[in-house]
Amino acid sequence: MNKKLFISPITIRSLFRKTPTKTYDIITSGAYKTNNLPRIVPKEIPRPNHIYNLVNGPYQSSILIKNQWQLEGIRAACRRARTIIDTVSESIQVGITTDTIDKLVHELCISLGCYPAPLNYEDFPRSCCTSVNNMALHGIPDGRPLKANDILKLDVSVYYNGFFGDVSETYLIPAVDKTKTPIDNDALYLIKHARRCRDRAIAACRPGIEFSTIGRICEEYIKQCNGLKLVKSACGHGLGEQLHEPPQVLHYYDPSEKQMKWIMEEGMVFAIEPVITEGNGRVKMCDDNIQVCTTDNSRCAQFEHTIAITSNGHEILTEGKTDMRPNVLERKAVFV
Repeated sequence: MNKKLFISPITIRSLFRKTPTKTYDIITSGAYKTNNLPRIVPKEIPRPNHIYNLVNGPYQSSILIKNQWQLEGIRAACRRARTIIDTVSESIQVGITTDTIDKLVHELCISLGCYPAPLNYEDFPRSCCTSVNNMALHGIPDGRPLKANDILKLDVSVYYNGFFGDVSETYLIPAVDKTKTPIDNDALYLIKHARRCRDRAIAACRPGIEFSTIGRICEEYIKQCNGLKLVKSACGHGLGEQLHEPPQVLHYYDPSEKQMKWIMEEGMVFAIEPVITEGNGRVKMCDDNIQVCTTDNSRCAQFEHTIAITSNGHEILTEGKTDMRPNVLERKAVFV
């Protein structure tokens, strides 16, 4: 009996996709400056342990299985992170600078009683990460105005009442006049499949599943997408009372990585955040030893959710819009 050859619809569409041309700005570290005025957080807002250099010793012995009290604390932090990124996204447009976006994130953090987790974390100077185009990770907000068809990766993480929440989204900056500046379909392709890669990995998470499944699914999916590659050095992570806890979550399969053989159990909390690029998948550290860019200047997209493993599956703690509203009327002047 003859067997029919099945080809994935993703593969078929990808075969007819042209290699993208570089019509976007290549971002270099230090090309645009940020004002040197520090972000100020009111004293009454609790600081995470890393601000006090307490991340060694007993603070590293993270609890992998969270109890109900810890889960609720992480949920509360994740709801705030989601509210902040959704609210700020409404202001993302041509002409706004990433420094202004950072101010909005910072102000909303304070309004919701949160400490912006990136601020002063391993010398990071701002309250969120804004990685544009070829900047893959840890982009520092600066004075460059966003342009039509820029790809902006916005990563928001907060510390609230002793727990962390972490989420990121990727946005394609819309043109003011779409008749003069047509939409970049290559950018849309990249962004769409970066989101789907994350969502497919999350869909497999439940008790009894090996962590290597996340990497297998991400690799399998991206192999079907013409011209796209995983940035293997970008890893997910556990989180809770620390921003980065075990396990380190790989978005590719590595049989030598012991943590990838761990089995998911109810009460585990971790972030899944694959970074996808149009290029060769290789990245390098910038001169500032903070930002990470692609070696071939190719663009990247990233989506991140924090999830908890439940008794029969998983809960996406950073999903969707929340009904939380910042306390705008009582906001303090928290930056200059």
